[in-house]
Amino acid sequence: MIRRRLSLDGTWQFATDPTDSLAPDTLAAAELRDIQVPGPWQAQFDDLRDYSGVAWYRRAIPLGAPAWGGALPPDPVYILHFGAVDYHATVWVNGTLVGAHEGGYLPFDLDVSKALRVDGANEVVVRVVDPGNDPDTVPEFPFAEIPHGKQSWYGPIGGLWQSVWLEARHATHVSRLRITPDVAGERARVEVFVNRPSDAPAQLILRLLDPSGGAAESRHQIPAATERLDLRLPVPAPMLWDTDHPNLYTVTAVLAGSDGAERDSLDGTFGMRTIATSPTGHLLLNGHILYLRGALDQDYYPELIYTPFSDAEITEQFEKARHMGLNCLRTHIKITDPRYYDAADRAGLLIWTELPNWQELTDKAKERAHDTLVGMVERDWNHPSIVIWTIANENWGLDLAVNASHRAWLADMFAELKALDPHRLVVGNSPCFTNFHVVTDIEDFHNYYAMPDHYRAWRDWVQTFASRPPWTFAHVYESIDAWREYIRDPWNATAPRRPAPEVKRLGSEPMVVSEFGNWGLPDVAKLRECYGGKEPWWFETGIEWGDGVVYPHGIEQRYKAYHLDRVFSTLSDLSAASQRMQFTALKYEIEQMRRHPSIVGYIITEFTDVHWESNGLLDMCRNPKAYFDVIRDINGADAIIPVDWERIAYWEGERCEVRIALSHFSEHDLRGARVEWRLDLWPAIHGAFEQVPAQRAQLSQIGTAVFEVPPLEQSARGRLDMQLLDATGHVVARNHHEMYFFPRVAEAPEHTRIAAPGLPRLAARLAAMGYEMVEALPEADLVVVETMTDELRWHAQNGGRVLWLAESSESQQAHLGTLGIAQRQGRSWQGDWASSMSWLRQDKIFKDIPSGGTVDFAFADLTPETVIVGLSPRDFAGNVHAGLFVGWVHHVVALVAERPVDRGRIMVCTFRLREHLGTHPVATLMMRDLVARTTRQPAAGAGGPTEPLPFATTGMPPGAANG
Repeated sequence: MIRRRLSLDGTWQFATDPTDSLAPDTLAAAELRDIQVPGPWQAQFDDLRDYSGVAWYRRAIPLGAPAWGGALPPDPVYILHFGAVDYHATVWVNGTLVGAHEGGYLPFDLDVSKALRVDGANEVVVRVVDPGNDPDTVPEFPFAEIPHGKQSWYGPIGGLWQSVWLEARHATHVSRLRITPDVAGERARVEVFVNRPSDAPAQLILRLLDPSGGAAESRHQIPAATERLDLRLPVPAPMLWDTDHPNLYTVTAVLAGSDGAERDSLDGTFGMRTIATSPTGHLLLNGHILYLRGALDQDYYPELIYTPFSDAEITEQFEKARHMGLNCLRTHIKITDPRYYDAADRAGLLIWTELPNWQELTDKAKERAHDTLVGMVERDWNHPSIVIWTIANENWGLDLAVNASHRAWLADMFAELKALDPHRLVVGNSPCFTNFHVVTDIEDFHNYYAMPDHYRAWRDWVQTFASRPPWTFAHVYESIDAWREYIRDPWNATAPRRPAPEVKRLGSEPMVVSEFGNWGLPDVAKLRECYGGKEPWWFETGIEWGDGVVYPHGIEQRYKAYHLDRVFSTLSDLSAASQRMQFTALKYEIEQMRRHPSIVGYIITEFTDVHWESNGLLDMCRNPKAYFDVIRDINGADAIIPVDWERIAYWEGERCEVRIALSHFSEHDLRGARVEWRLDLWPAIHGAFEQVPAQRAQLSQIGTAVFEVPPLEQSARGRLDMQLLDATGHVVARNHHEMYFFPRVAEAPEHTRIAAPGLPRLAARLAAMGYEMVEALPEADLVVVETMTDELRWHAQNGGRVLWLAESSESQQAHLGTLGIAQRQGRSWQGDWASSMSWLRQDKIFKDIPSGGTVDFAFADLTPETVIVGLSPRDFAGNVHAGLFVGWVHHVVALVAERPVDRGRIMVCTFRLREHLGTHPVATLMMRDLVARTTRQPAAGAGGPTEPLPFATTGMPPGAANG
């Protein structure tokens, strides 16, 4: 053992100092408590969750031979290492100031040789300054001007959040190894940085250990006054690092004296790999086309927030990522613990990592961003897993739309980073709506849509993005009117927009959808188990976001208050249904992207839930969600996809045609391959396509699965299973297409007479369903309308039955007290970010729609654009038959609701049924049930006590006079 290292992880003493009045020599008199290092203080003390400001750490270190575990190197120096301290640290050893460091994400080493007592008692004291959102808290480090990442979302992070250790080294030692693979040259460039207090003769020994255990050694004399050696190490017939074979080499740099005695050594691991782009718009890993299948990883943890759990648990979570078919994680605006990247190197996971953002681009912010970026590249240079750097995310801390100086600064930073590290790809700004690229190696973009509600919008957006539209890059800000026109129609690919002069666009940048996704609520019972039977502390966070819809606390009470237990038996069942909806959304979104070979990758938001943000593939505690074992079917280099379908619900006897295509990006030999398909409900219905025409990096049309739906006694949900087999019979890829099948609707009751005043097309569709249509309202058992008027309200009050298809917010032309119709667009109910979830209550109606209570793709094109507001939780007990909530069961509204009105009854439905009656089984069944329910339910006073509709009624027709 040439070096001796003493871990200082464990228990330290800790005190906050909100008045900044303590000092190292007065710390003993402060109120000290124990804290664990590594780990931010916000993760360890409930009363300090939101504390920012000054805090102190203290640790006693008894030194001597037993503490070091053996003999020390000769002529030693003592280095105190901090992995990362957020944000500013000042360090004393035995009362002597030994150094300070600014920056919350990078390591720093302090030579404490002069202050340390090698044999005896020692004390390390650290003063930490953690800026908060209040600019007066720490004025010398304004939060808006420092790199801080998602601390502005999920709360502050302060303190010693990475490991601390003390190391004894020879005075002449290796301080750093920087290893750059040269695959084509079958060698590695090894830069050895040497701390050398004298010019005494020395030599360097480089020992190479290859992935198979083979070893090689070379010796090099170190010239006098040399502190950096730049060497070329042969790596013959290199074993490449890639996602299937993460081969790692180890270089050991040994410093020896002129007598050959070894004085110091340092290991470095690296992989022989290249990452590049092609003129055809592809990503190339080791020269081979790569399809990026990633997930955003914000790198937050259930116990210590910023600080990762054990190495074994990091490895386990990466195994889960690989199990789900992922080959990349985008570590989001955070420089994570090196142990994370070490595990990714071993797992063969590609890493796209990012500079933590700031809020205001002042001169000081520019300096801090630059220093942090350079330090990030320096620290993590050797990791083969890291293939992409990002400078800015979604314009945070910048104004690229308007401010030309910000665009110029970003272009300069991009150029400097490419010069610093020409071996990786760089994204300048990873953009979303209202912000843009300036210069980039990858043309990526972020977008979110609720599913199935906005499935057509997603399909159209993906198609436009795949065409390489002009709106991904910055254009000249001409006027507020021009900007408003852009906002009105942001995805218009033909709108004239003049590129900003700072833009450098090649037109061949690989295209990646780098954020998209949907929510799947976690199982609260599992979270409580993870947090020792208690509600997770972060359930009390998030109320300030999204009109409060992401606030978790009270979800059990809201679940019960809105009687969702009559739809989903337990809250865990609701979570499972939410996760199923998340999967069906992701499946559709990915399949749409795979239709376009110009899109060469995607990043799902996200790998794990982060506190209240519940769009993870795993929950916060790394519990897999309901689709854990099937999502890999759509996350493959090769993907079989159903294309161009318009609906998934069919009548018995209908001819079904499902076109099947193959997106082929693997290296697998598919000559002689075949695709088989089979219906799970009727195994006798199956088929195959021989000699699949697979083209690399293209979408190949395979064929059309055609069948006629057999007779049914009851409706059923089934799957069209598909699998791709190579010539040897090995399954290369599989997928399924969910479908619904319905028996033909029985004819309507003979004596159900319906009036649809002023709606001839609707009347014709109802007549085709078997209802008797009449003109006069008094003759009708039911009036079906699109607009509620005072006259129709009066008709209901006087014993009439009204089915109101409230598909537009303009359809309400009568005062109905608190009840109203509201548009979803522009409100939280739109559900594109914090996802909305719609549901059916099937104990009274809609029993023949086997969706498990969810509004999934069987309802494509039927999902409402309006909601029913003004109902109380009490109404949800019996009079609401479909509803919607957002996020953690907030903003609960009805989609189908009924109420007695004096002697009559009104049923309100916001599903878009009228244009699909007869042709769409789900629309037809819903209408049948709505008609039956509205006409057969007793009115007020006819069948026991009922609650009046929440508006005042007079029992008088419009215009009637009082008196």
